[in-house]
Amino acid sequence: MPYSYAMPVNTERNSRPLGGVLNTAVHLGHPFGDSLVRPGEALLVDGPLACGKTTLLRSFAERASESGYLTITATCSPSERDLPFGVVSQLARGAWKSPGGPPEVPGLPDILRGAGDPVDRAGIARLCHRLCTSLIDHAEHTPLLLAVDDVRHSDPASAAFLLQLVRRLDSARIAAVFTDDLSLSSSLPLRYELLRAQHLRRIGLGPLSPGQVAEVVVAELGETARRHVGDILAATGGNRLLLHTLLSDYREYGEARQTGYGQSFLSCLHRNEPIFLDVVRALAVVGSALPAADLAWLTGHEPEPISQVLAALTGAGLMDEGAFRQETARLSVLNDMPAQARRTLHQRAARLLHDQGRPAATIARHLVRAGQIPDSWSAEVLLEVAEQVAVGEEASIAVDLLEQSFEQCPHEERRAALRAKLAEAEWKINPSTATRHHAPLYGAVRAGRLGLPDSVTLLMQLLWKGGLSEVEGLLAHLRADPAATDQLHAIEAALTCTYPWLAERRAAPPHHGGAAATRAAAWPRAGTVLADVLTGGQTHDTVRRAEEVLRELQLGHDPACHEQAGLFALLALVYGGRNDLASAWCEGALGETGGGPHVPMRQAVLSAARSEIALRRGDLAEAAEQSRAALTHASPGAWGVAIGLPLGALILACTRMGRHEEAGFHVAQTVPNAMFKSSYGLHYLYARGHYFLAAGRHQAALADFLLCGELLTDWGLSSGCDPVPWRIGAAEAWLAQGNHDQARILVYQQLSRPHTDGARARGQSLRLLAATSSAKRRPQLLNEAVGLFTEQEDKYELARTLWDLSQAYHALGEKKQARRTMRRAWHVAKMCDAASLYEEWLPADDQGHATGPTPKSDTAIERLTHSERRVASLAAMGYTNREIAGKLYVTASTVEQHLTRVFRKLDIKHREQLPTELYADRMELA
Repeated sequence: MPYSYAMPVNTERNSRPLGGVLNTAVHLGHPFGDSLVRPGEALLVDGPLACGKTTLLRSFAERASESGYLTITATCSPSERDLPFGVVSQLARGAWKSPGGPPEVPGLPDILRGAGDPVDRAGIARLCHRLCTSLIDHAEHTPLLLAVDDVRHSDPASAAFLLQLVRRLDSARIAAVFTDDLSLSSSLPLRYELLRAQHLRRIGLGPLSPGQVAEVVVAELGETARRHVGDILAATGGNRLLLHTLLSDYREYGEARQTGYGQSFLSCLHRNEPIFLDVVRALAVVGSALPAADLAWLTGHEPEPISQVLAALTGAGLMDEGAFRQETARLSVLNDMPAQARRTLHQRAARLLHDQGRPAATIARHLVRAGQIPDSWSAEVLLEVAEQVAVGEEASIAVDLLEQSFEQCPHEERRAALRAKLAEAEWKINPSTATRHHAPLYGAVRAGRLGLPDSVTLLMQLLWKGGLSEVEGLLAHLRADPAATDQLHAIEAALTCTYPWLAERRAAPPHHGGAAATRAAAWPRAGTVLADVLTGGQTHDTVRRAEEVLRELQLGHDPACHEQAGLFALLALVYGGRNDLASAWCEGALGETGGGPHVPMRQAVLSAARSEIALRRGDLAEAAEQSRAALTHASPGAWGVAIGLPLGALILACTRMGRHEEAGFHVAQTVPNAMFKSSYGLHYLYARGHYFLAAGRHQAALADFLLCGELLTDWGLSSGCDPVPWRIGAAEAWLAQGNHDQARILVYQQLSRPHTDGARARGQSLRLLAATSSAKRRPQLLNEAVGLFTEQEDKYELARTLWDLSQAYHALGEKKQARRTMRRAWHVAKMCDAASLYEEWLPADDQGHATGPTPKSDTAIERLTHSERRVASLAAMGYTNREIAGKLYVTASTVEQHLTRVFRKLDIKHREQLPTELYADRMELA
C-alpha cells in the first residue's frame, strides 16, 4: 500500500544529523540533484520493528523505476541465513534476468542452482568481484538502485557481495538503500562497513508521536474518533503497522481482532530472529512482564540478547516494557504456539514462580495448563499449592490441579491426602460432588492412612450431608484416637450445633482453640462458641470469640471449613440478639471476601445468614430474596441437612408476606430425613408451624412448635438461647384455638428464662401476655413491647404489636389514640411487605383513605430539608408533636413549624396523608 502519512525521521551522514522530516515526497529523479540519496552513495534506513522501513524502501524503489533506473530488490530473512547466495539469487532475478540488464556472470547460474562445486572463501571473493564489476559496468549506461530489506539477515556469501559493492560505490553510478534495526547487536562486517562509510546517509524511523496518531485516527475514522485516541495510542504505541490494522478492525468490527491486529503483531515476530518469538511466547504464557534473567531461564537464551529484544519491542511500540499493550495480541501469540511448546512453558513458569514465592493461584494455573504435573514436583509442594489456592476464590483451579496430581500419584497414603484435599476443593463448589470421595476417605480413616486434620474435615462434610452411619463410625474412631484428645471438646461442641444427640459433654481443656489450633480448627472453635450460646446464652465473651473466628476467616486462615465455621459464628451472634454485628460482618469484611462464582457455597452460606438476620428485623422481602439466593448459589441437594436454614426462612417470609401458595410449594419440597435430627431442622419446623397457623391448621402448627421444644429438651439445649422462639409460636397456636391458659403458661415460661433469648423474645412474650390479660393492663404491656421491637428494629413484630395496641386503646374508648396507632401499624406493615397483616387490617378499597394522596412526584420528598424529613418521618409513624419533640430534643413549636412547611411542600393537609416512604428514614428514631 502507498505510504500515506508523514513519518518523523532523523537523517545522518557519518552520524551527523541533517535534520528535516521525510515524507512520501522522496526524490530519486534524474539528475539526482538534491535528492536524499545519490549515485555513489548508500542510504541506511534504521528503526525498530514495523515502523515503516519496508514501506519507505518500496517508495524509493518505485520512484527510481519511474525515473528510468534499473531497480533490483531483495528481502533478507532469518530462515534463509544459511542459504548461500540467497540474497544474490533475488538480486539476480531483478538484474541479470531482466531485459536490458547486465550480462550474466559466468558460473553464477550453476551456483544459484546448487549444481556447481562448493565454493571456498577465495572463490566467493572472486565471484563477488565479478558480480560487482558487472553491475558497475552496466550502471555506466543505466543508473542502478540496489534495495535490500532487513540486511542483517543476509547470508554470509551475499553479505560479502554487498560489502564489496558498498566499498566501490563512490566510483559507480549505483545507489544502495538498506534497512536494518541497529538496536539489535550483529557481528556482520557489512554493518560495520556501512556505519563507517563516508558516502553513507542514515534515516532513523520511530513510532508515531501522540499528535501524529491523533491525525491518522481522525483522518481514518473521523473527528468523532478523537476521544479514542488515547486508547488507540496505548494499544499501538504509535507503531504504524499495528495502528493501521487496529483502525481497520475498528472500522469494520468496532474492536481489535486476532485476525487483524493479532495477526499483524505476530507477523512482526515471525519476520525476525527466533529469539523474538521465544521471548514473546514466554511473556504470553506468564501473562505479565518478567526480567531478562527469568526469561532466560524460561526460553534457554542468554539474558543479554533477551534484554536487547525487550528494548527493541518497546522501541517499536509493540510492547510496553515487556507487557502486552492489548490482550488480543497475547491471545494471538498463545493460539499461534504449538501445544507442546505451550505446555513446556507452563511447566517452567510454574517452577519459576514457585521458587520466587509468587501467589499459589498463579502457580496452580500454570500447573493445570501444563497438562501433566512434572515429576520434579513433590506431593508436599502440590498439596501446599492446592491448599493455598483453595483458600481464595480459585477452588475450580485447585480441583483441576488435585485431579491431575491424584491420577499421577502411585502411593496410597499420598493418594488419600490428595483425595481429601480434592474433596475440600469440590466442597466449595458443590458439596454434592464431593460426596463421591466420602466412602474411600472413610475407608482410608479406618485403615489409618488419613491424618487427623483431614479426618476432622471429613466429619464436617458427613455432618452436613447427613451421613449418620458414617458419622457415628468416624466419631468412634476419633474418640478412640489418643492424638484427637485435644480436639475432642471442640468436635463435641460442633456436634452440639448440628446433631446435639450425638454429642458427648466434655470438660473444656485449657486454652482450647488457641493459637496452636490445627488447620481445621476454626470449624470446631466456631462450633464451641455457638454451643456455648445454645447452652448458656449470649455473653460478652461469646461475642468476642465469635468475632475472632470471623476475623480469622476474613484473613483466610481456614482453608478447609470456611463455610460451616462462618455460619456457626454468625448464628452465635444472631441467636444472641446481635443482629447488628452479624449484619455488619455479612455486608462488610465477609461479604467482600465471601467468594464469587468460583466459591458458590460461601456465597450461599452468607445469603442464608442474611436471610435469617432479615427475618429477625422484619425485612420480609429481603429475607425472601436472600433465601432464594442461598438456594440458587447452591442447589437444595448441595445444602444437605442445612437446607432447613434457608428453606425455613423462605417459607416463613412468604407466609408473613401473604404468599401462602408459594409458601405451600416450598413446604411440599422433599427434605432429608436427617434434617429433623439436626439443629437446622428447628428452623424448618418453626417456619412450617407458622405456615400451618396461617392456613388455619392450628393443631398441625402446635405440633411443629412443640416438637421444637421437645427436641431442644432431649438434646439438653433448653437452658440457653433457643434457635427459634418455639414457645411463642406454640402460645400463638393455643390462642388461635381459644386456649388462653395454655398460652399463658408458655408465655410465663418464656419470661422466666434468664434473659437468654434477648429483648426480641421478651417483646413477643409481652404481646401475647397482653392478649391474655385484662383490657386495662394491655396498653402498658404492649407499649413496653413496642419499645423493645423499635430498639431491635423488628418491623414485623412492631407492626403486629402496634395493631394490638390500637385495639387495646379502642377497647378503652381512646378512639383518637387508637386511630393514630392503627395508622402507624398499617404504615409499618406496609413498609416490611407484611401483606398478611395490612390486607387483613384494611380492605383494599379503603387503603387510599389510610395512606392519603401520594406526592405528585418522587422529587417532592427530596425537596424536604434534613430536619423536615426527620420530623415528617416520625409524624408518618403516628407520633404526636410532643413525642416528636422529645425524641429530637426540640420544642413542640419547632415541630409544628416543620410540619407546616412539610405539608406545603408535599401539597397535603393532614398528617394522615404523609407518604409511607418517609417511614424508612426514621426506623432508628422510632
